[in-house]
Amino acid sequence: MTTFAIDTFAAECKRAMAGAADPELAAKGCLEKLLQENDLDEIAAVLEAAIPAGADVGEMIVHTSPELTMLYARIPARFQSGIHNHTVFACIGQLEGTEVSTVYEKAGDERLAVSDTLTVQAGNVMSLPADAIHHIENPDETTARSLHLYGGDFNAVMDERSLWDAETHVETSFDFQELLRQSIKAMKAQQNQVGLEAVAEAIPATRALIDA
Repeated sequence: MTTFAIDTFAAECKRAMAGAADPELAAKGCLEKLLQENDLDEIAAVLEAAIPAGADVGEMIVHTSPELTMLYARIPARFQSGIHNHTVFACIGQLEGTEVSTVYEKAGDERLAVSDTLTVQAGNVMSLPADAIHHIENPDETTARSLHLYGGDFNAVMDERSLWDAETHVETSFDFQELLRQSIKAMKAQQNQVGLEAVAEAIPATRALIDA
């Protein structure tokens, strides 16, 4: 068993990606190796210690560079996100619980059609290509935790990212607050009260949106 350190792991990932014909596959391999060789709870503890208390989704990034962004994700119980993209590849290493990713493709009428459903559970890794459009769900009654790797500087691509309305599939520019609004809209449509209450507890500022 090895000892996980954010900076060391980031450097290993970037070296592997730089020398690879497929950087996404290289990053996924690094993440798989990390989860195989380390205690998952210890990885989560290191990531928890790297973020400020009460951090929102925009403050969960624990490493950023032109080649790589590392984000620690704490997904509330029964949470459903709005539909979004990343514009860079994503690798998700699940530390606790389950994450389900519903992947969409653009249809001829400018609406989105479901093309795949991917599920990752604790100890496993899944990846999404740079052009993926998806929404995520935590199907469990407890918080899910994961380490996300992105193939670039997330902050630098924010202006290139998009959101899609859950009902109309109208595409708009990405914004964290709008992502939360779309997530709440999706959970209300599913009458997902558990998810709504969990996100209100995790991000108190969303209570006004939920009660509106």
